[in-house]
Amino acid sequence: MSLEDKCLSSRREAAVCAGWQSESTKRDSLLIFFLGVTAFTVALAPEFINFDARFALFAREMLRDGPSFFPTTYHTPYPDYPAASTFLIYLASLPFGRVTPFTAVLPTAVASALVLVITYQIGAISSRRRGLAAALFALFTVEFLAMSRSIALDQYVSLATVLSFYLVYSSDCLGRHRRLWLLAPAWASGFAFRGPLGLLIPAAVTCVYYLWNGRFKRMLLAGTLAGGLLVLCLGGLLLAARAQGGTPFLRQVIEAQVTGRFGEGGPGFAYYWYGSLVSCAVTYPLAILVAVSRFRDIVNRRTGEDRFLGVLILWVIVVLLALSIPAAKKTRYVMPIIPALSLIASSFLADASLSGLLLRTKRAFLGVCAFLPLISVVGVGGLLLFACLRQPQWRMCALTTLGLLIPPVIVAWKLDRGWRGVPGRDMYLLAVGAFTFVVVHIEVVEPITYSRERTVPFVRQVEAIREEAQGTVTFFRVGPDAEDIKFMANLSRSLEPQFASSIETLWDSPGVHYIIAKEAVFRSLPLDEDRPMRLLARGKIGHRDCVVFTPDGRR
Repeated sequence: MSLEDKCLSSRREAAVCAGWQSESTKRDSLLIFFLGVTAFTVALAPEFINFDARFALFAREMLRDGPSFFPTTYHTPYPDYPAASTFLIYLASLPFGRVTPFTAVLPTAVASALVLVITYQIGAISSRRRGLAAALFALFTVEFLAMSRSIALDQYVSLATVLSFYLVYSSDCLGRHRRLWLLAPAWASGFAFRGPLGLLIPAAVTCVYYLWNGRFKRMLLAGTLAGGLLVLCLGGLLLAARAQGGTPFLRQVIEAQVTGRFGEGGPGFAYYWYGSLVSCAVTYPLAILVAVSRFRDIVNRRTGEDRFLGVLILWVIVVLLALSIPAAKKTRYVMPIIPALSLIASSFLADASLSGLLLRTKRAFLGVCAFLPLISVVGVGGLLLFACLRQPQWRMCALTTLGLLIPPVIVAWKLDRGWRGVPGRDMYLLAVGAFTFVVVHIEVVEPITYSRERTVPFVRQVEAIREEAQGTVTFFRVGPDAEDIKFMANLSRSLEPQFASSIETLWDSPGVHYIIAKEAVFRSLPLDEDRPMRLLARGKIGHRDCVVFTPDGRR
């Protein structure tokens, strides 16, 4: 019997499947969306650090030069990504007239909030409890929260993937097959943001869904649609590349987005399988435990829950397998598995028939959620003491965190003492744990990371030097597309830098030059009385020690 027949076999089952349309579920979706956008954009770092700097520079150049098919750095098109994400940042920045951390992160925050909403909607087809648990587990995932608060293209792939699954799953449950026409736009949008991977991953998850449910004809149709759409999108991508940068740039795009991903080197095949234990905690370990404990039931498809878990597990496996083949691997690439992992982990709260190891794990996990606020208070208290002695800039973050942790400490204590019989106690404990995790990440982890990756103080030193006497900024043995990106993204005004790799060019070029180099490189330069150098300032670009100097007499 097909999934569609099972879902529609009785009025009662159809009513359950249609429960997602209830007013309470719609209210939940709106609340999840707005809370998600708020959590992903509040208290952002005041400057661009790490990977965000590159996309901030893309958006600044687009704001200055106008939209294009591919983002640009120093007026040169960048082949690794289409410009869809940069264009959204461009639109968000237009009202402000400049690119800020908020306008840069806002599109990713909206995409991540939509991932939460659709994950909730998938779970809510079974029960509202499961949908809420799945959304909370996604928030409780390290990499998901970190990427949602940054500029992350892989969140758009995650959105296309979870949307594709929702379309086919809800179509079967509700019998509304017209919505399947939305698959092609979803896959095309994934391609627009991430290239071929953005189309292939959601298409593969869709085909696996039909394979698991024995819908071979639909699987073939979905595969054919994906193949035809991939050809069309690739053709459009290559035409756009040739129009913007000519044949040489077209070759760069093919290398960057297709052939270059299958070179040698990089982490091994098993990188994502074990690396996700940390980057996708806590959902990935819990999902593995569910899959192993219920393996036989899932294979035999004994219940509707087992069939649902089976297709979610295949979702995770096909994404990990597909991404393990290319040589280039980053933990953020596996973001499309987070909705599936969250839905699998939600069975701990949604399945009332848990027993044995799963039941003991559930109790232990909820116990951790109950004590997490208190543990966090103790840890932040120690951080505050350390900050008072050694790091004064962390004091305000520590005090703010302590204030925000008071409510979850009280709620957790009440749930452990006086509210043991309250309905939905397990869900409240999960919410307490997720809230504590989000607060600690935003108010402790991110500020500490930011303090180690600051670039603006050095940028301001260089800008102050240039105000005294105008000159050309030259990066010596830096970049392009390295530390120079962080420097350029955080400038208050635009400039056209130069790049040099030979020491002779530092003196042979006419005009005033302010040379930026890593401190180790500067120290290695030979001392020459005929060609002296004057050190002007020291600082950091990210976590790299750098200097700015000038050939003596040029200033």
